[in-house]
Amino acid sequence: MKRNALNIMLLASALAAPAAAALPAGDKVFAAMRDEMSRSMDKLDLDGLGKPCFMAYRVQTGHTFSVSASFGGLERDYSADFRRLGVDLRVGTYSFDSSHYASDIWNGYHAAVDNSAPLEDDYGALRFDLWSLTDGAYKKALETYSKKKAFVESKNITDLYPDISTEPVHELYLPAPVERLDEALWKENARKVSAVFRKYPAVRYSAVGLDFTSGNERFLNSEGSAYRQPLCGGSVSIDAVGFAPDGFRLHSSYSESFCDAKDAPPLDRLISKAEEMGRKMTEQDKSGTLKAYIGPVLFERQAAAAFFSSLLVSNVSSPREIWTDPNRWYGDGVYRRAGRLVERLGMRVMSPFLNVVDDPLASYYDGRPLTGHYLADNEGVPARRLELVRRGKLVAYYMSRAATRDFTVSNGHGLGALDEYPDGSPSNVFIDPDGNPSKVLSDEALKKRFLDLCKDEELDYCVRVDSLNGLYGPFMAWKVYLDGREEPVHGIEFTEVTLRALRDIVAVSKKRGVYDLDWTTGGSIVTPSILVQEMEIKKSERKPDKLPYLPNPYFSD
Repeated sequence: MKRNALNIMLLASALAAPAAAALPAGDKVFAAMRDEMSRSMDKLDLDGLGKPCFMAYRVQTGHTFSVSASFGGLERDYSADFRRLGVDLRVGTYSFDSSHYASDIWNGYHAAVDNSAPLEDDYGALRFDLWSLTDGAYKKALETYSKKKAFVESKNITDLYPDISTEPVHELYLPAPVERLDEALWKENARKVSAVFRKYPAVRYSAVGLDFTSGNERFLNSEGSAYRQPLCGGSVSIDAVGFAPDGFRLHSSYSESFCDAKDAPPLDRLISKAEEMGRKMTEQDKSGTLKAYIGPVLFERQAAAAFFSSLLVSNVSSPREIWTDPNRWYGDGVYRRAGRLVERLGMRVMSPFLNVVDDPLASYYDGRPLTGHYLADNEGVPARRLELVRRGKLVAYYMSRAATRDFTVSNGHGLGALDEYPDGSPSNVFIDPDGNPSKVLSDEALKKRFLDLCKDEELDYCVRVDSLNGLYGPFMAWKVYLDGREEPVHGIEFTEVTLRALRDIVAVSKKRGVYDLDWTTGGSIVTPSILVQEMEIKKSERKPDKLPYLPNPYFSD
């Protein structure tokens, strides 16, 4: 009864939109967003502490499906519709508002979210949920704003930049139907791909998973910018775990992302990748280790993507720090430092024959889908191609609407999950060599250059890496001797990894591939394999696990 009464009141008191957004006629979700935002901007003023200076709603609607299997048997199967609401509400002014400060270091820096909003397009029910979410966000913003002001005064911070830049109003309304995969087919695909590992005793544990989300996201802010565009994300992951002779845990993984249902990877390619991983784990099952190494490293395929993701992409992202008190690093976004390369704008940060661009407008490369594609970012700013590195020099970094010392407006890369405030983030990154014939080589010539470096440095062997989960943990690799012979090694780590490694790239392959970015917002990276002049490797300090007492029952006979 209370909700019905509230619905009647809301319908009767609907106000005009805060700005003249030409919202799609008859769209009840947009109507609820517009009317509740207008009321909140006009009426919210607790004890005279101030009205909101800015608001933005995001509403995600769609269907999600996930399935996983191991050794041919299903382990997880989930399929459901969803609707989620998010609000970014700020008090203060565009120059200084309640954002970029975490008053609670334990809960971190998160936007207000409702993950269980009404699935039906019921105007009154949606208004009720938006009202409830907005009320909590407003109270939190008032508290945060007060603490942020006190923090800035106590620390005597004078280098302040606007928290919200002034951007042109932009509207975009795209068709965004909810797609469904053939869920029965993909359950069977997961079984088939995971069953491949039953042929490989070196694989002690395995998992094959698919996650697919399809729908749309509606956005509206208090300035009148609005969009409706596809919300989609699909990923197939394959993981295999084994143990080296000394008990060290070995992990091999492969992932392939897509957006549209038609771009889901074919079964034969996934089976081929699983077979490749099974063979790799079989080789590593008898691998050794090494104590220390200093010399050239050849990063092939996905390993090159992890190299650039760790050293370049993450360090030109998130240019605005998130303050908290005490002013310490807590990780996982609680207190986020700006990327380490942000302060090196205009300086050479990579080898001079390399260029880097980020293009959210690109959808495919060489027939493979690019998952960072969008037309408007999560702040409603139009997407645009961004040149990051030109002939080795950093010329830009990712920008949201939060100004920095170097830039005062967004470059269309304000991205974030629903529970995050949008921040400067990557989409589709292209590592683009300039074509120098002495630097851009065929795969065979790159391998020869690699071995020539080993010989010049009078080394018995050098190190080749073809897959990494990142640059800061144990990995598997190959010792490559001067005669081309290879031996697998495990339980090694890079040590003293610095940004200098980006400037030590001496050659790359002509061929480039598409890989997933190691980044929370997703996206793709198109990169060649790379040869780095010198890196240091040591034996991992991580302790081996105890081997299972009994063999995997699939192979016990």
